[in-house]
Parts: sequence; structure tokens; C-alpha cells
Amino acid sequence: MPCWGKECETLYRSFTRAPGGTDSDRPASSLLSRLRQKQERWEEAVNSIDFSHSSRKAWRTINKLTGRYGRSFHQCPVSANSIGSQLVKNGAHKTDGCKSTRLVNKELSDLWKIPTPESPSISDPFRPEELPAALRRLKPGKSLGLDSIFPEFILHAGSALKSWFCDFLSSCMCQLKIPKIWRRALVAAILKPEKPLEDPKSYRPISLLCVPFKILERLIYAHVDPIINPLLPREQAGFRL
Repeated sequence: MPCWGKECETLYRSFTRAPGGTDSDRPASSLLSRLRQKQERWEEAVNSIDFSHSSRKAWRTINKLTGRYGRSFHQCPVSANSIGSQLVKNGAHKTDGCKSTRLVNKELSDLWKIPTPESPSISDPFRPEELPAALRRLKPGKSLGLDSIFPEFILHAGSALKSWFCDFLSSCMCQLKIPKIWRRALVAAILKPEKPLEDPKSYRPISLLCVPFKILERLIYAHVDPIINPLLPREQAGFRL
């Protein structure tokens, strides 16, 4: 029952057990006064819910009001090292990793030099008007990466910071270099449906990337999509954004 707690329950029991008259009026008045105070706090909390900037605080308030914030978690029977070792094994190269890396880097270097009808090269610096389009696809309230930068930090940044950020991403694009922390991710192991808890193979990874790196990916996609998308057959539904 909303606004009903242990104190209200105690006052209600005192009211029902009172013989009547003034003895029952005192706990009844205290109970009604306490409920009015809780109702005012309830209305204030509900009216303060705001989804316009970030939904994280709003959902936290809703979960507290509905009592869904007190979930109980069971300890995983498999150690983090066992799950991590299995995930590394799943992602290992089937062939020589160094040889594959050299081939990919050479192909990538050649691709940067291909001229396109829209611009001399797909590695051209990003234009200031391209950044807002990439930020529109960035949802607030998402998990942050190892750099501890929330999406809201960039979404609500000023024009000067966004201009510098666009120049910084252009520099990463032209030099083919990114901060080392962007190459790392927070990996969370999620149990697959109807799989045994004790088996490390029952878990799949979810990687939480750095938010600035996600924005760089969207800007690169905007450059590559006009070239790649017309070459893909209509029947191919996968690997499209």
C-alpha cells in the first residue's frame, strides 16, 4: 500500500485495539497526520520525475516508489576467471593472429586512399554539421565505458567543447590512431537462457565501449555508408545499421 509503513501499521493497531472515545481518537489523528505527510512527499517525488534529459534518475525514483529496487541477487557459482578464460578462448583467432592483423592493416591503409564522388577520401576531416547527426543517435542513460564519460557529458556540452571534440575525432581519423583506453571495454558475462550456471560456456559477453568511441564509429559510418550500401544486395538484411 503506498505510503504505508511500520509506523502507520503500529498506529493502526493502536486505533483498532483502543476501547473508544478519546483513547481511539489520538492514534487515529496521528495516523491521518502521518499519511498526509507521506502523501505530500509522494506527490513531490512523482512531480519531480523528468525524462527530458536523463531517464536514469527518473527510473530510480520509480523503482523506489514501486518497491522494485530491493532485488536479491544470487552469487554466481562460476568464478570470473573461468568465465573470462572461456570468453578469451571463444574470441581467439583460428589462424595466425599477427598475419591476419598485418593483412587487415594493409587493406585498411589502401582503402583510405580510394577517392569517392562525394569527397577526395573517406578519411576527410569531419565537418561540424556531422557531429549533431551522430549525437542524435546517442541515447542518454546508457552505461559508460572505462573512461567514465557519460553520454550526457557530450550531449549537453557547449558549442566550444563540441567544436574541439569534432576536431579531435578528425585527428584520430586522419592519423589512424585512437586513445588506448578506447581499445578496451568493460565486459559483462550474461547467462544464456536455460543454460546451467556451473558451466563457463553458458555465458555470453556484453562489451561496454567508451562513449566517445561510439560517436567516432557513427561518424565513420556516415562516411562509409554512401559507398558500401549501394553495393549490398537487397536480400542482405544483416550487417546493416
